[in-house]
Amino acid sequence: MNDTLRYIMTKIFLAIPILIGITLLAFGLGLIARGDPALARLTVDPDYIPTEEEVQALREEMGLTDPIFIQYGRWISGVVKGDLGESYLDDKPVLSEMLRLLPNTLLLSFMSLTLIVVLGLLGGILLVVFQDRLFDVIGRILSIFIMSVPGFCLAYFMIWVFAQKLKLLPTSGTEPMTAFIMPCLALALSSACLVARLLRSSILGELVQDYALTARAKGLRKSQLVFRHTLRNALTPSVTHIANVFGGFLGGSMITESIFSIPGIGTYALTAINNRDYTAIQGYVLFTGFAFVLVCLLSDLICSYLNPQIRLGRRV
Repeated sequence: MNDTLRYIMTKIFLAIPILIGITLLAFGLGLIARGDPALARLTVDPDYIPTEEEVQALREEMGLTDPIFIQYGRWISGVVKGDLGESYLDDKPVLSEMLRLLPNTLLLSFMSLTLIVVLGLLGGILLVVFQDRLFDVIGRILSIFIMSVPGFCLAYFMIWVFAQKLKLLPTSGTEPMTAFIMPCLALALSSACLVARLLRSSILGELVQDYALTARAKGLRKSQLVFRHTLRNALTPSVTHIANVFGGFLGGSMITESIFSIPGIGTYALTAINNRDYTAIQGYVLFTGFAFVLVCLLSDLICSYLNPQIRLGRRV
C-alpha cells in the first residue's frame, strides 16, 4: 500500500467514530431539549388543549416511553434507510423538506466559496508582490476593518446602499439570480480577507526558506518565485480555513438566509428551533455534521496533495 492510499484510508477510518458521535449528539438533542415532543405535536394549533390521556397515548405511539437505547436504535436504523422522521409542525418528512431547500443553500454556498477563493487567493498574492508598499498597507488595513464588521451589519449596509438608495439589487428571495449577490458578499468578504492575510503570511514564511533564497539569488523575480515555487507550499492553511468556512455554508447560514429571505437549510433550522421541532433539529444537526466531516476530509486530501510531507507524517 503506497503512502497516499494509506493516508486516505487512515483519514476515513478516523472519520468513522466522529460520524458516530454526531449521530449520538443529534439524537441526544431531542432528549435534553426542554419540552415534550408529544405535547409539542399536539399543540401545533395554539387553540387546542390536549388532555393528559391524549399526550400519554401519543408518547407511546411515538415510542418515547421506550428505553433510550431502543429509541436510538430505532432512530439510527431509520437514518440508515434515509428516514429522518417527520416534522412536528406539518408532518412532512424532514429529509424531503431539507432536500427541497438544499439547492438554494448549495447555490449560495458555492457562489460564496468562489468569491472567497478568487478574492482571498488573488488578494494574498498581490499583498506579497507589493509587500510594504501602499497597496499592501491599505489592503491589510481594509481587511482588518472588514473582518471586524459582523456579517449581519454588512448585510444591512448593502441592503441600504444597493437596494434602497441605488435600487440596483433585490433585497430578498432567489429570483432573479442577482438576488444572490448581496448574500454572497455578506458571507464571503470577511473570510476572503482572512484567507488573503493567511496566504500572505504563509508565502512570506516560505520566501525565507533556503530553496526560495537560492532561487532569488539566481535572479528569479519575486513574482516568479511566488507563482512557481512558494505558492503551492503556502496554500495549506488557506485551504483548511476555506474548507471550514464552506462546511459552515453547507449547514446553512441562518442569519444571512433569514435577512435576505432565502428559503434554505438555515431558515429551515431556524424555524425548527423557534417552534421546538425536535425531529427537524435532529435532522439538521445530523446533516450539517456529516457535511462538515466530509468537507474536512476532502480538505485533508487536498492539503496532502499540495504538500506530500503531510501524508508522509512529517512536520511542515
